[in-house]
Amino acid sequence: MKERWMKVASAPNEVQALLMEGLLRESDIPVLIQRAPGFDVPEFLAAGPRSILVPTDFLEAATEILSDTTGLGSW
Repeated sequence: MKERWMKVASAPNEVQALLMEGLLRESDIPVLIQRAPGFDVPEFLAAGPRSILVPTDFLEAATEILSDTTGLGSW
């Protein structure tokens, strides 16, 4: 069965996305960063919004960690 990934948060740029990724990985939560449609070209470099994805089994824990430390949804 294929593992399903869900969006847990959004980040305004790559730097913020990497911060969230680090927080989740410290808690042993698998995480993927995905560029938003329209921003998936190399010329944008670190600019542009990112989606933070985690496996559905980790969604609740990831939401709690990010809301406690980054103010999830504040941007």
